[in-house]
Amino acid sequence: MTDYVAAAQSLVASLKAPPQAHSVYIRTDVDKKSKKFKRTLCVSWHPSYKGNTKVPAQFMGFPVELVDWPKDL
Repeated sequence: MTDYVAAAQSLVASLKAPPQAHSVYIRTDVDKKSKKFKRTLCVSWHPSYKGNTKVPAQFMGFPVELVDWPKDL
């Protein structure tokens, strides 16, 4: 399994929240200078979830970004 997939799975487990409370995904971009892929773990919390919503800035060597929950969901 690739490192970033393992990191995303571990991040989900570390959040200790019910599955319907959060979304975790891997965003892949291309670095404009190096032309290499860069991956960011993205986390969004459902607006009605009132539990612990602390998200680390980095997890297993990958940057983590808190993003808004999609408006249509």
